[in-house]
Amino acid sequence: MVSRRRMLTLASSLACIAVFFDAQAVAAQSGQARTVRPVSVVGDLVDINRSIDERDNTRANAGTSNYSGLFVTVDLGSEETIIGVIQDHGRWSYDYPGRYRIEVAESMRGRWNRVFEGAGRQGESKAMFEPVRGRFVRVTATDTRGGGNDWSIAELRVMVDQGGAPRFPDRDRDRDRDRDRDNITQPRGDRGMRDVGSAFDRNLNTRATSGTFEYAGASLTLDLGGEYELSRVTQLHGQWSDDYPAEYTIEVSRGRSEGRFDEVWRGRGEPARSVAEFRPVIARYVRITALRSRDRYHWWSIAEIRTNRDQEPGDRDDDDRLVGRPIRRVTGQGISDASAVSDDNNTTRATTSGVNYAGAWIMIELDGSDPVSRVIQIHNPDERDYPGRYRIEVSLDGRRWQSVWQGEGTRGRSAASFSPVRARFIRITAIANHDLQHSWSIYRLRVRG
Repeated sequence: MVSRRRMLTLASSLACIAVFFDAQAVAAQSGQARTVRPVSVVGDLVDINRSIDERDNTRANAGTSNYSGLFVTVDLGSEETIIGVIQDHGRWSYDYPGRYRIEVAESMRGRWNRVFEGAGRQGESKAMFEPVRGRFVRVTATDTRGGGNDWSIAELRVMVDQGGAPRFPDRDRDRDRDRDRDNITQPRGDRGMRDVGSAFDRNLNTRATSGTFEYAGASLTLDLGGEYELSRVTQLHGQWSDDYPAEYTIEVSRGRSEGRFDEVWRGRGEPARSVAEFRPVIARYVRITALRSRDRYHWWSIAEIRTNRDQEPGDRDDDDRLVGRPIRRVTGQGISDASAVSDDNNTTRATTSGVNYAGAWIMIELDGSDPVSRVIQIHNPDERDYPGRYRIEVSLDGRRWQSVWQGEGTRGRSAASFSPVRARFIRITAIANHDLQHSWSIYRLRVRG
């Protein structure tokens, strides 16, 4: 029978060996390793900025035990050779993820390269991997631990190596990506659309088309050539500007199997250019399906499809450089169906009951106290339902308010830009009617920072 002292000695020796080999693994990867603090952070956790405030007695947390799929993305401020990511769970040592994934990208919209997937650990979840070049790092919980444990991060740190020989997966795959995009074919599942490849040939004088005005149920699928963060899909109708769908849906998938497609947006088409914007998702395949035909005269035509990944200036707007802030809750006064502004459904809206709406307001609560600098109201398709004048106020606690912007609404889309300010609550108040014919309507509300 082995004595207790001998068992303790053996356990201590094994622990020392494990530490030695862990240190050797790190040394093999990093001749000049150091830990860096990210310059900014976004994601799904509550009070997310606390994960990089250099204080181990504060935390960002999921606020729920059902946190699978939630993520945190940090920006290092410049490209680095990344070799590891450390989640310090602080005094919430048992709030570690069941399993999680680490991805690295050179651009927020670039290809996200998976570098690690494994189980969390009590106290500190540490992921080490081969050196890879990147600026952005995303941590995604892929499974919970069960029971009632939260996911908490007191401090999130990234390990970099100034002397390592990194891989450049984004750049190495550019050639493959371009080849995939140049050879897009009509995947199984496309229905009722002709000349599908014309929607991806970079030529506005060609088109994919239904060839008939009865196109409800017709669809086409775009293969991005790899997994990317996606938040916008645009149909350019080209010279066939009136060939837009009455209603359509956007679905995405990481795999080709139709059973794995998830709907991320549903709404109306628009003349010349149909734009679908939604919360960022990771996807490779994008399917566009027409739900309703418009009339007995117009077909459905797509000259080109663009996403937020495309770099042409004409296909982007000023908001692309800013990070979207997730909306947690919406309330209002003098305006009905206020929650419709955050549902990414272009067929629902928040609207006033009449044309005399001065004093009506809508208030949103964000997931955390984040810097904000731009608030956009989307009035389309009721493009004339914009406020005559309105005011933007922000608050950290919902009681003390600071006015940050005041001005006129504009047709189709009212955008208010101001100096960055930290806020959790944002209130939009109409201070003057537009006219005596139009109400105030908001189909979607975007907060950027």
